[in-house]
Amino acid sequence: MGSHRASGPEPGAGRPRRERIRWAAAGAALAALPAALVVALSGDSPGRDHVLSADYVRTGSWPTGYSGQYVLRNSGSDTVKGWTLRFDLPAGTRVANVWNGRLQPAEGKYTVRNENWNKALRPGESIVVGFEVRRDGAGVPTASESARADGPIACTINDKPCGVPAPTASGDRSATAGPIPSAGPLDGTDRPTPTGTGRVGAPSTTAPPPSSSGSTGSATPRSGTVEHLAPYLDMTLSGALDPARAGAAGGVRERTLAYVVDGGGCRPMWGGVTRLDDPVTTGRIAALRDAGTTIRVAFGGAGGTDLAASCGTPEELAGVYRQVLAATGATGMDLDIEGRSLVRPDVVQRRNAALHLLQEGARAAGRPVDIGYSLPVDPLQGLGDEAKALLRDAVAQQVEVSYVNIKALNYGAAVAPRPQGRMGQFASDAAHAVQGQIREVWPQLSEEQSWRRVSVTVMIGRNDVAGEVFTLDDARRFAEFARTVHLGRIAWWSAARDRPCPDGAGTEAGVDPTCSGVAQDADAFLRILGG
Repeated sequence: MGSHRASGPEPGAGRPRRERIRWAAAGAALAALPAALVVALSGDSPGRDHVLSADYVRTGSWPTGYSGQYVLRNSGSDTVKGWTLRFDLPAGTRVANVWNGRLQPAEGKYTVRNENWNKALRPGESIVVGFEVRRDGAGVPTASESARADGPIACTINDKPCGVPAPTASGDRSATAGPIPSAGPLDGTDRPTPTGTGRVGAPSTTAPPPSSSGSTGSATPRSGTVEHLAPYLDMTLSGALDPARAGAAGGVRERTLAYVVDGGGCRPMWGGVTRLDDPVTTGRIAALRDAGTTIRVAFGGAGGTDLAASCGTPEELAGVYRQVLAATGATGMDLDIEGRSLVRPDVVQRRNAALHLLQEGARAAGRPVDIGYSLPVDPLQGLGDEAKALLRDAVAQQVEVSYVNIKALNYGAAVAPRPQGRMGQFASDAAHAVQGQIREVWPQLSEEQSWRRVSVTVMIGRNDVAGEVFTLDDARRFAEFARTVHLGRIAWWSAARDRPCPDGAGTEAGVDPTCSGVAQDADAFLRILGG
């Protein structure tokens, strides 16, 4: 999301440029996989070219289990009408839940059949079939153990062998492709940390909420609500702020004020141009607090210079963070990290060291500071390598991170081709991948605790990437998913956009920072996402 541009997020902000190029290359590589991956299906009539492939990747691992997924893709010229995926698991492991399919377990042999909504796969389309596996008394695997002994085996798709998938870009391999190299310990153990990518060059099909059931695989909602709603307020927008509307309306008790970046010489400013003591801005913040709003300040973003890159030492950076919190009365921080500030290890380490100093001082003063990280995401692979390295460093430097916020927007065609009608499902798939990665970084968390640490930010209405439109229907599907898994936090960019544009329908010309660009009533997204 943009920090000082009135048009909102920078195109491609869902992933830094370096990452987008790399994963675009990975997508091209998967598109050219050997014929061993491809399985011919029996068609409706002789001569029809129905071809389906199944590519397995592991998305997360922790001592008591792991998460994985098969990407099913129709590479043929005709629609595939129905699919059945089967695989085995070694003794001591079992599937705990599955999403985007109906699970039928039987003595270690698992069958996943299509749902009604993803029964038909058109040419070029794909669907993610994800699942979580639990180890029952199997112990923590050592670095010498591989997915061959722990992952799914004997896979078939429509009763034909799935084949031997090639290694993914991050080093993970399929269940039949040999050992997984260790990514380094996260918790003092010698267990491997495989993190497959699942890159494909076709869109996922639109879907209802994934299942949280461990037996049938059907989408059976568990009672629950999203713990926090925290829409962003773009503090660089001009005009008066209506406290009644932007305050504690619709059950929203927290607002994230965006973005503080460097104004030159390690000096914090809104969007790099507005002083912290600007009377108009301070008046708007005071009005929010008077309306009962909890304030969280967002640092970084797609534009401007991250303070962690311009401040020379952790002590100096921690002092600047304290200055911003004192000026705004905020009790929480959102660190929006992307671009160069994500890929530079020195900046990552300086920031985490400063956050540790900040939290230590705040605890001593009896004023704890809540910290969350906002990171770019891939709708299939989840967090990239740099983002995971940032979280590992935060753990090593004893930073208490309350949530990992994924920016489910601005993917680009290389990551999310033909996104119309699929933005809600992309967000759900990305959240599933990241939940597994969170359990990898914090292995002590239970399934429910790890979901509570997942936050998702969507861009309501029209995105500034062509074709990426998060509609009211997308919001409904994603909100039901969020309640089903007990998602910890939902945010959206931005509160000012939750209204129709003056023409009543929207604009094809680009993103308006003051309206959604889709037909809606005022505050429609707030009502849907807030339940």
